[in-house]
Amino acid sequence: MSSPVAILAHDRRIAEALLEISNAVGSVMDIEDILQRICDIGARVMQTNTCSIYLIDEDDPGFLILRASYGLSRAQELGVRGFRVGEGPPGWAAAENQTLVLRDATNDFRNAKLDDTAEEQRYIAYICTPLRIQEEIVGVLSIRRENPTDWREEEAVFAEIVAKQIAIVLEKSRLYREKVEAERLAAIAISLSEVAHYIKNILQNMIGGAYFIEVGLKRGNIQKAQSGWELLQRNVEKIKTLVENMLRFSRERTSTLSDEDLNSLVAEVARTVDDRAASRGTSVIVELDDHVPTLQLDKEAITDALLNLVSNALDAIPDDRLGEVRIITQLERDKRRVLLTVADNGNGIPDEVRHRIFNLFFSTKGKSGTGIGLAVTRKIILEHGGQIWFESEPGHGTKFVVTVPA
Repeated sequence: MSSPVAILAHDRRIAEALLEISNAVGSVMDIEDILQRICDIGARVMQTNTCSIYLIDEDDPGFLILRASYGLSRAQELGVRGFRVGEGPPGWAAAENQTLVLRDATNDFRNAKLDDTAEEQRYIAYICTPLRIQEEIVGVLSIRRENPTDWREEEAVFAEIVAKQIAIVLEKSRLYREKVEAERLAAIAISLSEVAHYIKNILQNMIGGAYFIEVGLKRGNIQKAQSGWELLQRNVEKIKTLVENMLRFSRERTSTLSDEDLNSLVAEVARTVDDRAASRGTSVIVELDDHVPTLQLDKEAITDALLNLVSNALDAIPDDRLGEVRIITQLERDKRRVLLTVADNGNGIPDEVRHRIFNLFFSTKGKSGTGIGLAVTRKIILEHGGQIWFESEPGHGTKFVVTVPA
């Protein structure tokens, strides 16, 4: 029989483990890390060979899949099907919604091997506790030992308390996913009309361009047809940019990095917008730091991001003002990063909308903007491990600053 001191030490170890698990549950760690942490703590405090968490397969609710494990080499195969619901001790606990305590499952009718490996055949003593979110069974906590074990009552209670903590983690994760999805759908629903208006304006311009072409060709007026063709081309480019930005924002992508000269990319973008700037009486001034090293960049993505910033800067300058857009690169050697600044002398960003400036579908351009460009730009910069922010003074212009690791 265990001594009172041994019992007290065991109870204290359980209490400390529960506190440690509670701290993990309340943390901001990724759910996979939390589940693995719980398995590690559970195996340690129970002094067991294995501690595993199985969850109901969302694609096939008839199966439990292994999501986290301590002590099983199968942990390298997380996500594979484990027990069928109703078969094996974990499957039985899930099907019957009961905690199952087995001294030796070798000859028990509820026993079933996860596979035929010798490792699996060694683990014969079980505590299996269902994971419940309200009345829904979402998985099973499985604790096992090699040798026949007369499990103590407090060990079974410990397993049930841990199972409740796991259920809390899973419910938090589910609610967070639902919240994010609801916010995403709400943002799309609210903004569809704005995007539709933008597309409608583009289509009207395209219809106008087609009309000029038709009239010009009928009357033999090549100049009129040419002006219609140019109008059509400009609006086709707008549609192309809109679609590309929407695709870039919506899809998960892996950046294709290569050694690139940022200064050369800046100069190329400046040349691209030169005619447009000149037609608006705006000067594009480029100030390049010769010490900027070659950087690991996705050339196409960074060019798009920079073009978005420069185009926004041009659009921010009123027609009645002598415009100036500055594009500046600067090496911050001590911080191992490069600063890329795009500054304009436009109207600035009103205080009341600054917190929304990077939001998807938010635009200060009215019907002429989609609100996608800056959201895409921010996504590209973050994919490069950089940051982006802005400084603005109403009536005196805006400065966007991008950092890129060097």
